[in-house]
Amino acid sequence: MSLTPRVLMVAGASRPDDRLSRVMARVGQSVVAAGGVAVELPLWAIDLPLMQADDASQAQLPAVARVRAEAAQADAFVIGTPEYHGNMSGALKNWFDFLYGELAGKLAAVVATTGGGSGDLSITGVKRTFAWCHGFTLPFHCAANRAAFVDGELRDARVLDRLDRIGHDVVRYARVLRPAFEAARGELGVAGGVAGLHPKVKP
Repeated sequence: MSLTPRVLMVAGASRPDDRLSRVMARVGQSVVAAGGVAVELPLWAIDLPLMQADDASQAQLPAVARVRAEAAQADAFVIGTPEYHGNMSGALKNWFDFLYGELAGKLAAVVATTGGGSGDLSITGVKRTFAWCHGFTLPFHCAANRAAFVDGELRDARVLDRLDRIGHDVVRYARVLRPAFEAARGELGVAGGVAGLHPKVKP
């Protein structure tokens, strides 16, 4: 990869969400400030069908091809979700269901918006799901509840500080992690570790 990581900003809400948009925009600004490229993917703007494991024809749908291509091209991710009933949104879980190898060996930062809680449950759910796709997540995360916004603007200094740190960290560590994982794909046997389970795709 180049020294300019491509970071896919996945806004995991099923309809336009102003609070989540503001959180993602702030992290995106920090990604750019750290020397990365921020690419937006608002799930509410994509007509992604409900994933059907036994329907091979879904792979031909433009929305499915788009999310897989954008995930494959990404060096890292910032994944944002509103917290619904103590978990990530259904739209975000559906996005995950279409992916696997596209996430392997890559880094993700996780942020959430909540009604009033800490966001721990939704953040943990996203991190666990990303790990099951053999991806890595930052140990640092952030949740913004309603109190963090004043007149629709994100104003909480602590939240803003965490979002800025996340943006810099995802760029910093993507530069290290992605090349190491790609190099390990070529190792023979157990020396390849988890990367060896994801052989390089022939051009």
